[in-house]
Amino acid sequence: MKLTMTVFLTAAALSLRTAAFAAEPADSDLKRTDVTLRGAKELKLKDAYILDRKPNGVTLAYRDGCMFVRFSDLPREFQQMFGYDPVKSARYENKVNVQKKLIEREEKERKEREQKRNSEENKRYKDSRINAQQQKISRLEHELAEAQKRLDTMDKTISQDRDALGMSTVGSSRVSIESPWGYGGPIRSGEHNAAVTNMLMKEVNMLDAKRENQAQNVIDLQLKLEAARRTLDKMLPDDKD
Repeated sequence: MKLTMTVFLTAAALSLRTAAFAAEPADSDLKRTDVTLRGAKELKLKDAYILDRKPNGVTLAYRDGCMFVRFSDLPREFQQMFGYDPVKSARYENKVNVQKKLIEREEKERKEREQKRNSEENKRYKDSRINAQQQKISRLEHELAEAQKRLDTMDKTISQDRDALGMSTVGSSRVSIESPWGYGGPIRSGEHNAAVTNMLMKEVNMLDAKRENQAQNVIDLQLKLEAARRTLDKMLPDDKD
């Protein structure tokens, strides 16, 4: 149990005597004293009394607060009254410093472990994002390849139909040039020839419209793929080697 020593110092005799030990003054009528600390700059503690004592100093409460004061900073009268032993004080302070360094080292190691754990978690998070982005790029590449195949198939079909119609232009405009061949054999002149030609023309125009949509789909996929690759480049670490 820690005891607190209440100190009386009369202004006339400048003497100090021990009155009591407690966590706080046992008697509210006990007198306090002013204590002047030694050092490069003198500090005067008004109405000071002792709260706690250790081998290397005391904790003083005073009018403006409380503070720990080493015996070496107290007047000689106080040092003698408290039985100040420089050897014991130095030994105690050395022990405190060792404990302090141990706590600081443990705190440093704890922070290093925490930093390493956070670094590993951040790396796993970044790797997962990179992996997801790479999968997205692979999916877009596959979709683009399939869309390009469909577009190539449409182009081939449209080209064959135009060849059959004897068309020389590319587009969706109607051309009334009759082909020498129709479905299932030679096309004879007359209404039947015009009907077959118009039917092929409608098919070509329909395929032209679908081709435009498919071509736009290919362009959109190309733009998405380029954007995804740029995003991946920003995710990847810079190669400084």
